[in-house]
Amino acid sequence: MALWSTVPWLKIRSTMQTFRVNLEDALQTRRNLVLLLGGLVFFLICLIGVLILRNHRANIPSNFSRTLSNDFKPLSIAPEDIFLPDEPDFLPEVLLNREPRNPWTVEDVRPFWTDPLQDDPELWRERIKVTIDTFLEGVP
Repeated sequence: MALWSTVPWLKIRSTMQTFRVNLEDALQTRRNLVLLLGGLVFFLICLIGVLILRNHRANIPSNFSRTLSNDFKPLSIAPEDIFLPDEPDFLPEVLLNREPRNPWTVEDVRPFWTDPLQDDPELWRERIKVTIDTFLEGVP
Protein backbone atom coordinates (compact mmCIF):
# COMPACT_ATOMS: atom_id res chain seq x y z
CA MET A 1 0.00 0.00 0.00
CA ALA A 2 2.87 2.35 0.66
CA LEU A 3 4.14 1.92 -2.87
CA TRP A 4 0.87 2.96 -4.51
CA SER A 5 0.50 5.95 -2.22
CA THR A 6 3.87 7.45 -3.25
CA VAL A 7 3.52 6.98 -7.00
CA PRO A 8 1.23 10.02 -7.69
CA TRP A 9 3.55 12.21 -5.71
CA LEU A 10 6.47 11.05 -7.80
CA LYS A 11 4.61 11.94 -10.99
CA ILE A 12 3.75 15.39 -9.66
CA ARG A 13 7.31 15.92 -8.47
CA SER A 14 8.83 14.94 -11.83
CA THR A 15 6.28 17.09 -13.66
CA MET A 16 7.16 20.06 -11.45
CA GLN A 17 10.88 19.50 -12.07
CA THR A 18 10.46 19.40 -15.83
CA PHE A 19 8.25 22.54 -15.67
CA ARG A 20 10.89 24.32 -13.60
CA VAL A 21 13.67 23.34 -16.02
CA ASN A 22 11.61 24.48 -19.01
CA LEU A 23 10.78 27.77 -17.25
CA GLU A 24 14.45 28.35 -16.40
CA ASP A 25 15.43 27.70 -20.01
CA ALA A 26 12.77 30.08 -21.26
CA LEU A 27 13.82 32.77 -18.78
CA GLN A 28 17.48 32.25 -19.64
CA THR A 29 16.61 32.62 -23.31
CA ARG A 30 14.67 35.83 -22.58
CA ARG A 31 17.48 37.14 -20.41
CA ASN A 32 19.96 36.49 -23.21
CA LEU A 33 17.62 38.17 -25.70
CA VAL A 34 17.20 41.24 -23.44
CA LEU A 35 20.96 41.48 -22.93
CA LEU A 36 21.58 41.16 -26.66
CA LEU A 37 19.02 43.86 -27.50
CA GLY A 38 20.36 46.15 -24.74
CA GLY A 39 23.92 45.77 -26.03
CA LEU A 40 22.75 46.48 -29.57
CA VAL A 41 20.92 49.65 -28.49
CA PHE A 42 23.96 50.82 -26.49
CA PHE A 43 26.23 50.22 -29.50
CA LEU A 44 23.88 52.17 -31.78
CA ILE A 45 23.75 55.11 -29.33
CA CYS A 46 27.54 55.19 -29.10
CA LEU A 47 27.83 55.01 -32.90
CA ILE A 48 25.39 57.89 -33.36
CA GLY A 49 27.29 59.96 -30.76
CA VAL A 50 30.62 59.36 -32.49
CA LEU A 51 29.14 60.31 -35.87
CA ILE A 52 27.64 63.51 -34.45
CA LEU A 53 30.95 64.51 -32.83
CA ARG A 54 32.88 63.73 -36.01
CA ASN A 55 30.49 65.76 -38.14
CA HIS A 56 30.61 68.65 -35.66
CA ARG A 57 34.41 68.75 -35.76
CA ALA A 58 34.37 68.77 -39.53
CA ASN A 59 32.20 71.92 -39.53
CA ILE A 60 34.52 73.90 -37.21
CA PRO A 61 36.82 76.25 -39.17
CA SER A 62 40.50 75.43 -39.01
CA ASN A 63 41.53 78.88 -37.77
CA PHE A 64 39.14 78.77 -34.82
CA SER A 65 41.94 78.05 -32.35
CA ARG A 66 44.00 80.96 -33.71
CA THR A 67 41.12 83.44 -33.37
CA LEU A 68 40.42 82.16 -29.89
CA SER A 69 44.04 82.62 -28.83
CA ASN A 70 44.03 86.13 -30.30
CA ASP A 71 40.95 86.99 -28.28
CA PHE A 72 42.65 85.93 -25.06
CA LYS A 73 46.19 87.16 -25.71
CA PRO A 74 47.94 88.84 -22.77
CA LEU A 75 47.33 92.52 -22.31
CA SER A 76 50.21 94.91 -21.79
CA ILE A 77 49.93 96.87 -18.54
CA ALA A 78 51.81 100.10 -18.00
CA PRO A 79 54.38 99.99 -15.18
CA GLU A 80 52.78 103.08 -13.63
CA ASP A 81 49.61 101.05 -13.05
CA ILE A 82 51.48 98.26 -11.27
CA PHE A 83 54.13 100.04 -9.18
CA LEU A 84 53.85 102.95 -6.79
CA PRO A 85 55.49 106.17 -7.90
CA ASP A 86 58.91 107.01 -6.52
CA GLU A 87 59.01 108.98 -3.31
CA PRO A 88 60.22 112.58 -3.55
CA ASP A 89 63.85 113.29 -2.72
CA PHE A 90 63.09 116.29 -0.58
CA LEU A 91 61.44 116.65 2.81
CA PRO A 92 59.08 119.47 3.67
CA GLU A 93 60.40 122.15 5.93
CA VAL A 94 60.06 121.66 9.65
CA LEU A 95 58.42 124.50 11.53
CA LEU A 96 60.08 124.89 14.91
CA ASN A 97 57.54 127.46 16.01
CA ARG A 98 54.47 129.13 14.62
CA GLU A 99 52.76 132.42 15.01
CA PRO A 100 50.44 132.51 17.99
CA ARG A 101 46.76 132.73 17.18
CA ASN A 102 44.76 135.67 18.32
CA PRO A 103 42.26 134.57 20.96
CA TRP A 104 38.67 135.71 20.72
CA THR A 105 37.76 138.65 22.81
CA VAL A 106 34.41 139.37 24.37
CA GLU A 107 33.75 141.88 21.65
CA ASP A 108 34.38 139.22 18.98
CA VAL A 109 31.92 136.80 20.62
CA ARG A 110 29.17 139.32 21.43
CA PRO A 111 27.37 139.17 18.01
CA PHE A 112 27.03 135.35 18.29
CA TRP A 113 25.96 135.12 21.94
CA THR A 114 22.52 135.62 23.43
CA ASP A 115 22.01 135.19 27.12
CA PRO A 116 19.23 132.64 27.76
CA LEU A 117 18.53 134.10 31.21
CA GLN A 118 17.98 137.55 29.80
CA ASP A 119 14.27 137.00 28.91
CA ASP A 120 12.89 134.79 31.71
CA PRO A 121 15.42 133.31 34.15
CA GLU A 122 12.74 131.56 36.21
CA LEU A 123 11.58 129.52 33.20
CA TRP A 124 15.08 128.17 32.63
CA ARG A 125 15.61 127.37 36.31
CA GLU A 126 12.36 125.39 36.34
CA ARG A 127 13.35 123.43 33.21
CA ILE A 128 16.77 122.60 34.66
CA LYS A 129 15.18 121.52 37.97
CA VAL A 130 12.69 119.19 36.22
CA THR A 131 15.45 117.65 34.09
CA ILE A 132 17.70 117.00 37.11
CA ASP A 133 14.81 115.55 39.15
CA THR A 134 13.85 113.20 36.29
CA PHE A 135 17.42 112.08 35.87
CA LEU A 136 17.96 111.43 39.59
CA GLU A 137 14.64 109.57 39.96
CA GLY A 138 15.56 107.31 37.04
CA VAL A 139 18.85 106.21 38.63
CA PRO A 140 18.33 103.11 40.83
